[in-house]
Amino acid sequence: MARRETTTPARDWRHDLLADVVRQPGGPAAPNRLGWPDYDGRPALWWGTGPVEGVPAVVAVWDFTIHGGSFGEADATAFTAAVNAAIAGRRPLVSLVRSGGTRLQEGVAGLVGLARVSIALGHLAAAGLGHIAVSDQPTTGGMWVTVGSQADLRCAVLGATVGFSGPRVVAAVTGALPPSDSHTALAAAAAGLVDAAVEPSAVASWLGHALRAVAPPDRSPVGQAPTDQTSTGQTSTDLTPTDRVPADRAPADLAPADLAPAGRAPLAGEATGPRRSGWEQVLAAREGPRRPAGVILADLLAAGVDLVGPDRTVRARIGLLPTGLAAVGVAVAAQRGGAPGPDGYRLLSRAAGLAGRLSLPLLTLVDTPGAACGPASEAAGIAPQIGAAMAAVLTCPSPTISIIVGEGGSGGALAAACADVVLVSPDGYLTALAPEGAATTLRIDLAAAADSAGLRPDDLLALGFADAVLDRCDADLPGLALRVADLLCDLTLRDADVRLAARHDKWSTGLVGFQ
Repeated sequence: MARRETTTPARDWRHDLLADVVRQPGGPAAPNRLGWPDYDGRPALWWGTGPVEGVPAVVAVWDFTIHGGSFGEADATAFTAAVNAAIAGRRPLVSLVRSGGTRLQEGVAGLVGLARVSIALGHLAAAGLGHIAVSDQPTTGGMWVTVGSQADLRCAVLGATVGFSGPRVVAAVTGALPPSDSHTALAAAAAGLVDAAVEPSAVASWLGHALRAVAPPDRSPVGQAPTDQTSTGQTSTDLTPTDRVPADRAPADLAPADLAPAGRAPLAGEATGPRRSGWEQVLAAREGPRRPAGVILADLLAAGVDLVGPDRTVRARIGLLPTGLAAVGVAVAAQRGGAPGPDGYRLLSRAAGLAGRLSLPLLTLVDTPGAACGPASEAAGIAPQIGAAMAAVLTCPSPTISIIVGEGGSGGALAAACADVVLVSPDGYLTALAPEGAATTLRIDLAAAADSAGLRPDDLLALGFADAVLDRCDADLPGLALRVADLLCDLTLRDADVRLAARHDKWSTGLVGFQ
């Protein structure tokens, strides 16, 4: 196994940088929805306000000692509170990231935190405020997709693992570790994915210059923290320096999970009678007798033309439904087992933008185990393109429907699924990470990873992620066309502001099922 680039400084470089930042009270822990024994739902993210290199700012800080900095429901709430405070106080936001990605013990409820981040950062941008991200050891998965790669100004710490998937997950999915010069801060800089790659000792200087460039004129005293009544109902408190900065240090790769599931109780709202296990559901999606999403899309919009990009893994089309209604549709991915690359997500963004400009409905068909995670897609910007596509779907002003027809793995699937209405095929699933990657990360076997993920259609319905599980006769044409037409009729008749507000509420807050 190739030796990977690592950095373990004797003193955490963040300590002095955050010495004058006042840490805000944390919110409640996330519920243990999936029944992991003794699960610790505390957020790995804390936030605070105060001067950073002399510039008033709001800072979001990841603590790698808590579940490897993994991002879940409570973390999304904390990050949203930080954004709200930045907007209220007219201050830039600084994200100091040390995270292996989505918290797998929370399943899809944790995964949708990525959508919440995307919406919150959209609010920050609309307020005319800057976002600066420093990607430290490690920054992978959803935090690289939505935070590190999407910031206005981006820095990576030399020695850090930086990439869409951690090296062990890449090996589990592709069968081989990425080369030692891939998935690093230096590689991200060479590919133009970050603006600078610096030694830990140089981060403060770079950050000071960046903050002074983007900070608006200060309108409040340096030490005063804006109140965030929306998330906690509390104001700042004075803490000791040791309380303000956690003493955490990141290991070279994803940390093992603290727990492994020994089984869970049935979820509230689940159907009774014989049911598939999680692993059986995954096998049904992969091997069952169903048509590829790209073929379904071609028949659904038969009277139309294709939108074509360099990555044929994703198929996009504009045309007429059998009922005569015009729509834009995207299949992610077009063929079973397809893993879209950056150009595939550019095509999704293009289709969502076109639907919005022409006031046409957007239909997405999801059938992918996850996005491409090899060195080539990494260097070509897979993470920022997933993040951009997710934002394009979330903000599309037209009615949107997503149909999970088969596989749905991680942020690569979620990017196409953040719609007004989400439907799931009886043979579909959606999970925070494909079972192979989850098994490697959690250090459990493949079937246990799938069985503990809450990925089945009834699980997604009970969670509040899905709005309906399709009857088998409606999972393909002609039934699917009629179901889509009925939904679009309903969505089109709704007041647009009300519909968009409902979408915003769903994807900007935590899911509420089976707590």
